[in-house]
Amino acid sequence: MTKLTSPPQYGGVSDPVRPPGAELAAFDDIYEREFDYVCRNLGRFGVAPGDLDDAAHEVFLVLYRRWHDVDLARPIRPWLFGVARRVASAERAKRRETPSLLEAASVEDPRVAQRDLVWRAMDALDDDRRAVIILHDFEGHTGAEIAAMLEIPVNTVHSRLRLAREDLLAAVHKVRGAR
Repeated sequence: MTKLTSPPQYGGVSDPVRPPGAELAAFDDIYEREFDYVCRNLGRFGVAPGDLDDAAHEVFLVLYRRWHDVDLARPIRPWLFGVARRVASAERAKRRETPSLLEAASVEDPRVAQRDLVWRAMDALDDDRRAVIILHDFEGHTGAEIAAMLEIPVNTVHSRLRLAREDLLAAVHKVRGAR
C-alpha cells in the first residue's frame, strides 16, 4: 500500500496555516499506526479492494484538513471510523452510478477469498447495522463503547447487532449460492 511521504498539498501549495513541526509528526504517527485499521474498515464497509488505498488516503486527507478540530486527548479510532464510514458510503454511491462488482476473490489465497466473501456479504447490510457489527464482532468493542462512539442507546446497539448478524448470515448464503 502506498503511504503518504510528505504532507498533503492542495493545488501544489502546502497549507500555509499549518506550520511544520510537532503537529505534523503527530499526524505522521497516526497515519502509520492507523492506516491498516482504516483500510480494514473501509473494506468491511464495501470499498473494493482495488480502491482501498485511495479511500484510505481520502480518510487521512480529511484528518489533515480537520486537524485543528480533532481532540487528540481522545482516542482517534472512533473519529477515523466515522470518517471511513462516510468515505465508504461515497465510494459505494459512485459504484452504484457506474456499476461494477467487487474484484474477484483470489483463488490462490483462501484467506483472501474468505475475507472477500464476508465483505461482499457485508455490502448487503445497511450502514447502521454494518457499523455495529464491525465495531463489535470485528474490532471487539463492547455494546457500551459502541453506544458512546455512535451516540445511540445501548439497547439499540444490541438490537442492530442481532439484526446485522441475521442479515449477514443470509447474505453469506446468498453470495455463496451466486457462485
